[in-house]
Amino acid sequence: MAGISHVLNMAKEALVTHQLAIGVTGHNVANVNTPGYSRQTLGLTTPGASPIGVGYIGNGVRGEQVERSYDRFMVQRLVDQESKLSNLEAQNQSMRVVETAFNEAPGMAVNDLMSQFWSSWQDLSTNPEFISSRQTVVQQGHLINEQLHMMSAEIAQSRQDISSNLQAAVLDVNELTKQIAGLNVQISSGESDINKMNDIRDQRDQLTQELGQFVDINYFEMANGSYTILLQDGHSLVENDQAWSVKWDDRNLNWQTTNANGQTTLTVIGDGSSDSLGGKMGGWMKVHDQLVEGEPENYLGRLDALANALIREVNQAHSQGVGLERFSDALKSTTPAANTTRLLTTVETSTALADIAAGTLTINNREVGHIEGAVAVYGLAMGKTANTMEAINASLSDVKASLTTLVAGEAVTPMTLSEHDTVLNFTINNVPISYTVDFDGTLVPPALNGPDSSPANLANNIVAAINTALAVHNATNTVPKATLTAEVGTGNNGGVLNSIILKNTNPGDESLITIAGLDGATTEANLGLINDSYGADATHNTGELTLFNHQGPININGGSSDLYLAHLGLDGGTFGTSDIAGDGQITYEYTDSSNTNIAGITVGGLSAAMVGYAYSDEINTDGTSFQIWLYNSDDTLALPQAVEVPMDRVYTLQDVAASINSAVAEASGMSPSNSWLRATVQDNKLVLTPRGGHSFAFGGDTSNFLATAGLNTFFTGHDAATIGVNEAVANSLEFLAAGQVNDHGEIFKGDESNVLLMTNIQRQEDIRFKGASNNTLEGHYNGLVASVGLEGRSVERDFEYNTLITNQMREMRDATSGVNLDEEMANLIKFQHAYTAAAKLISISDEMLQTLLNSVNR
Repeated sequence: MAGISHVLNMAKEALVTHQLAIGVTGHNVANVNTPGYSRQTLGLTTPGASPIGVGYIGNGVRGEQVERSYDRFMVQRLVDQESKLSNLEAQNQSMRVVETAFNEAPGMAVNDLMSQFWSSWQDLSTNPEFISSRQTVVQQGHLINEQLHMMSAEIAQSRQDISSNLQAAVLDVNELTKQIAGLNVQISSGESDINKMNDIRDQRDQLTQELGQFVDINYFEMANGSYTILLQDGHSLVENDQAWSVKWDDRNLNWQTTNANGQTTLTVIGDGSSDSLGGKMGGWMKVHDQLVEGEPENYLGRLDALANALIREVNQAHSQGVGLERFSDALKSTTPAANTTRLLTTVETSTALADIAAGTLTINNREVGHIEGAVAVYGLAMGKTANTMEAINASLSDVKASLTTLVAGEAVTPMTLSEHDTVLNFTINNVPISYTVDFDGTLVPPALNGPDSSPANLANNIVAAINTALAVHNATNTVPKATLTAEVGTGNNGGVLNSIILKNTNPGDESLITIAGLDGATTEANLGLINDSYGADATHNTGELTLFNHQGPININGGSSDLYLAHLGLDGGTFGTSDIAGDGQITYEYTDSSNTNIAGITVGGLSAAMVGYAYSDEINTDGTSFQIWLYNSDDTLALPQAVEVPMDRVYTLQDVAASINSAVAEASGMSPSNSWLRATVQDNKLVLTPRGGHSFAFGGDTSNFLATAGLNTFFTGHDAATIGVNEAVANSLEFLAAGQVNDHGEIFKGDESNVLLMTNIQRQEDIRFKGASNNTLEGHYNGLVASVGLEGRSVERDFEYNTLITNQMREMRDATSGVNLDEEMANLIKFQHAYTAAAKLISISDEMLQTLLNSVNR
């Protein structure tokens, strides 16, 4: 019932409640500058009223719950916006550094240096015999080299710095996930429906926001109060008390998990792109991707493409020219023919019609595009093999895919009695083939495989004659070798039953197979062959795919199983010592061997391979050659004409050396061991050594071998980091090729014909660039600089805009959750007055009690 004790109790509760409210307000004031702190308030409520005679009387006030001012929707939006802003900030900072590498400062700009380089050649055309003019050309070449080296080094340093940032960010992310998981435990175990751990929740939200600044995340609160945090691709980072980690491997960010046995598994997050990460790490990775090696489309790749094209175009012109002096000492090529990893596989015919979607396969970290299926032809998946080759080469990885040429005729027609004793004459790649028809087996000696009245016998006899002629040619002729073979069609080896099949024996040899001399109107028409030259294409290949890489191993990833590798015949775990069946991956080394090819040759690494050159795609080995002029010690011609060195079917650098030695020996009438010029291979480089006081110079080259191998070239290297001026030219300016040997073998010191060809390069509009469209050298570089500048400005503009948006969202969040000191001071005064009033109520109640006691004692 109501009384003095009731008044005292209400006063006590009011005193305690407002004292608590003052404490909560003081906590707000103390944390006014604490990041992530949410303003707290004491929820006040009235206890249930007590019944008295005149009705119900209230029981004062009571503090029910300390609540925080919190807008979950706004906080989550702010986390997303902070992630976006951090992404742009990381990009903006990184792009500012990258832009310095492409700074076109007057005097040291690449465009200026190239212009000065071409001008020096133009000046040389006026006085090609002046050493000073030659020195200027070399000096300008050095300036271009130094600038490209500096740019490449700055890009490499930027890439390393960004990688260091990513490594540090990984440590931060992994630490944040552990801390959030720890706070989850405190919250889930320490809270009740009423009593909430507001400060701990604020700490967790702050850590979650910091985590979101590194990577894009999704998160939600579970029933027990703990957070579950996911990456954008669905991988968990935090769940209850568990925390997962991430790992950076210099190319990708990986989600890392460890099973009960302690085995760690790494999974690339998302699709491996920066867009699937977001946050700072996504921003850094986006710029990092523009700086990594082996990506033709990025900034470094386009800079390397400029250097590569400049080297190629200048060297192709220079290598066919001549300086003031001929070569009288040994000349060693500047570029090695690298030992090359070579993998051979036969594309599966049972799945020949099945397509392989783009991105299903990756080869050396480059996605392979769509591979279209095609009908198998007489037991070989020719069409799909050709499509696979095109898709792999279009990926622009450092792996080159090649076909092996195959030609199949129609089924032979059996001979008749009237054709008995007829001599068939034709040529295959200029090798003469002769066969006398034996209709009934009466020739002496008789046909090897029986009378030609049978289609099978005729086909086998012609094939035997072809292979015998090829073997005789290869035994008696050093070059060019007839590296092909013939076999009878079975219906499953690329040709119809009893047809004649011709195919190259070197894996990946796409050289032409040329048939000539057949008379379609006579008996020769029975052979089913047609005069023509046949190159490797979708209908003329062995169904075998040969992969080459002169820079290292061949890495193929087909997913989680060998399903798609099996389409290409790469399943089963038999390709290389580290190949595991069923894992969907292959790592194939130079020292590994895959299988045997059509000629029974075991295919493994290829030493000093022609495909081992950085510019191997420039070499043409079909009916091409290059010229070498030989001179006596008295400057007269040793031979009246240039030595034509055939490049047909060269497969290794040893083949080139053999071709040179054979051509020189044949032209001079001397044995190769005693000829005036000797070619050898040392350290995978070609060495040309004149003997007996002779000297030599180079003429025309339709094969592009001289420029590819680095013989008589101006530049060395193949990209911005390796470009240099050939020491043979830099140290002996007489070898700067300003002129050309004329048709009579004469060399004139005032000849500027090669200089004029060189200056034309500046204006050439169809120069090829890897990973980019044809352009001029200047146009390609200007496009690169423009793209860097535009990207930098776009990122800066987006960053400035999103900074404003983020600030607005922070203000909106603070309007709800932030501490307002004016408001808190007003609350302090309000609660202080209430506290004072409660204290006064106690004082009044005390006086009332004293009055009552005094009246009782009287």
